[in-house]
Amino acid sequence: MEIGADLAANTNQQNNSRRSGNFPPTLWGCSFASFSFPQTEFESYSRQVEELKENVKGMLIKSKEDPVQNIEFINLLCRLGVSYHFDNEIENNLREIFDDLPNLLEKHDYDLYTLSLLFRVLRQHGFKMPSGECILR
Repeated sequence: MEIGADLAANTNQQNNSRRSGNFPPTLWGCSFASFSFPQTEFESYSRQVEELKENVKGMLIKSKEDPVQNIEFINLLCRLGVSYHFDNEIENNLREIFDDLPNLLEKHDYDLYTLSLLFRVLRQHGFKMPSGECILR
């Protein structure tokens, strides 16, 4: 019992000897703690987001005409961090590109940037891209 009492007394002495920071009051006050966002404004923003998502989906479908433009657009969506909104469309587009890859590489003489972008985007989305000379032929 004595050990417990000594420990409690020692802890009280440590707590009493702690100095205060004496920080000045915050300039911001408590306005963020009581922040409320009007529901009508939230609904308005939600509608705008849905409209923008539809516009981007249309752009993604339109970029399907040119495989290089499509890959660049998909890369842009990934880098902006909004690709999760269009996972199904991106997956379908990449599957079509991957399935037609031998024909694409045979018909077109792509530069190194385009080939590396194609390689990286397809690999990032789980497609087994060959590396080495077989892709450059």
